[in-house]
Amino acid sequence: MQYDQYGRPMHGSFHAPDNTQAKIHMPNVGDLGGKGEVPFVRFPYYPTSPFYSTNPNVGTQTRFYGATLLNSDPDYNAGTESIRIIQFDIPVRLIAINAAATDPTTVVTAAAPAQNMLNSFLFRVEYTTGDRLMTAARLASTVVGTQENPGEIGGTGYTIDQGASLVLGITPLANAPTNFRIDISLVCLEVRGQTNFTR
Repeated sequence: MQYDQYGRPMHGSFHAPDNTQAKIHMPNVGDLGGKGEVPFVRFPYYPTSPFYSTNPNVGTQTRFYGATLLNSDPDYNAGTESIRIIQFDIPVRLIAINAAATDPTTVVTAAAPAQNMLNSFLFRVEYTTGDRLMTAARLASTVVGTQENPGEIGGTGYTIDQGASLVLGITPLANAPTNFRIDISLVCLEVRGQTNFTR
């Protein structure tokens, strides 16, 4: 007898309705291991290692997507989240998230070293489907990096499909001086298919 992906017996192209029932016990981590001799294997999480297509007609290209929040923007309010939406026309894998905030009025000296400006705002990312990369907004210094020390996603990265978008939530924590600026950069690996014409 053949079974479908839910473990239900299949009869031709129809499922047997009499064997369908709710799964009461959801699997725990131990239940999710493989059924062979070795149920789990160790594999490095960093550096981020995205999937590359083995199709010779599919190429990849790195691109930096970004968003900015200025203190002169009408939606800039201390303690209030500002939304920036980034649209993706082709599939990408998000590799890292970097950010910076700048306060040109602050003078950095040996007696007054620069503060980590990533602590001046909260940050979160949400996918089109509502899937949240950060389950809640966090101090940016805990979830993003800089160009010197990239904020890698880890694992295989975060896959974003064609036509999808990311919602960036940026919450400044204080009233900002003149020319205060927050920049977010998404380091992405674009997955490019064939062109839309043939010979």
